[in-house]
Formats: sequence, structure tokens, C-alpha cells
Amino acid sequence: MPWTLSLPRAGALALAFPFVAALPGRAPAAPKNPAPAAPPKLWRASALANANVFFGNNQQQIIGVDGRLARVDSSLGLASELQTQYGEASVNDGPRSVTKRLWLATLTANVRPLAPVSSFVTTSFESNLEKRIASRYSLGAGARWAIHQTKSTDASLSLALSAERTNPMDSTVHFPDQRIARLSWLAKFHHAFDDRLDLSHSTSWQPSASDVSQFLVSSNTEFRYRMNGAVSLSMAFTDNYDSGAIERGARSYNDGQMLFGVAAGW
Repeated sequence: MPWTLSLPRAGALALAFPFVAALPGRAPAAPKNPAPAAPPKLWRASALANANVFFGNNQQQIIGVDGRLARVDSSLGLASELQTQYGEASVNDGPRSVTKRLWLATLTANVRPLAPVSSFVTTSFESNLEKRIASRYSLGAGARWAIHQTKSTDASLSLALSAERTNPMDSTVHFPDQRIARLSWLAKFHHAFDDRLDLSHSTSWQPSASDVSQFLVSSNTEFRYRMNGAVSLSMAFTDNYDSGAIERGARSYNDGQMLFGVAAGW
């Protein structure tokens, strides 16, 4: 006998339909072997090759290489950098000679680098023909304060105390402050305008702890334009002041340059 839908039965089905429709649907079966999530990238490296285009009134040419390696997680951050520069110039229409030869290496370990306030230890080595430095060693410790951190902007201040030893190239030059303690104030700023263009700036002031008239000032401003995922174009302006440079036989307290280069990161 065929099944017929009576009026009472139809009414019961109509009343039950909204409740049935409101029940959650059966979730689709999860894949048996889901793809594992990519682990966070802890290590980063970059290499930069640059050269100057113009430099004052001197016929000077500068080439440089800068390599960096860093590892960061929530508990420890490690950063190392090795920078070298070489330059030749003709001064006062004289013959060309080597005027710049720089080696600068730094190594920094930061405890809890992602926290608003963190501590660090740092060491560095410098050899600088232009400043008449045969060798300069530094070892210090300090604290870093993250003033502002967003996805596109990062600003921080650091304060450190370090012990430093400087050996001049000319051993006959009277240079009494070979061993000093320095305070170091460092301000850093980085801003990404979009996925391709970003700006970085850092300024440091490092006076002697016993005599503020003996100090170092360093400033670096850099624009980078990312061509693709790994290669970027770079334009940087650097300026360095050393209050003891002339005492060691240098021609000037100050040296600066504008450099253009190509950087690769991975």
C-alpha cells in the first residue's frame, strides 16, 4: 500500500523542519596526513656590496662589503657583522694613494630580545687606516628598550658600558687614552613603507666615562628597495666622528660617504 502524507503528519514534519535545519552539519573528514606547519625561521643572513659615486671635491673611489648573520628566538638573540671598505683618492691634485682601509667586526648576544626591555653583551674589533687605528678592541654590556614595535615600524634605545683599548698605527704618537671606559647611547629606527621599500637609521654617541670631551659619534641612514624576494638595491649615507683621530695622525676628525650597492638576503 503506497504511503500517503496526511495533514497531521505533514504539519508535524513542517514543525520539525526548522529544528532539523538548525542542527550543525557534519564536518568534513580531516585529511589523514595533514601538511606540517612551517617552522619559524630562526637564522637570517645577508651580504651587501657597495661603492661610492661622488665624494666631495676629491677624486675618491670606495668599495665595500658587509656581511651579517643573526639568530633570534624568544629567549636568545645572536647577531654578528663583518664590514670591510677600501678606498683610493687623489688629494690636492697629487698622485693616487690608499686613503681608506677598514675592518670592523661585531658580535652581540641579547637575552630575551623580543621583550620590551632586554639585556645584552657585545664585543667588537676595528682596524681603520683613515682614523689611524691599528686595532681597537671593545667589550661591554647594557640594556635595550623597545620604544615602539609594530608590523612595519621598530624603534629602540640602548645604553651600555664598555671597556676599550685603542692602538694607534704610529707608535711614536702621544696618545694617552689607549684604555678607557665608554658609555654608549644607541638609537635605532626601521620602517617598511610597503613590501619593497624600507628605511633604517641608527645614531650612536659614545663618550668616555671619565671625560665627555673624548667621544665617538656614528650615524647611518639606509634606504633599500627590494627587487625580488632575495635581491635589493641599497643607498646609504654614513658619517663618523672620532675626537681622538687627529691626535693619532688622521687628517680629519670626521669621515663620511654616500654608498650605492646591491644586497642579497636569505
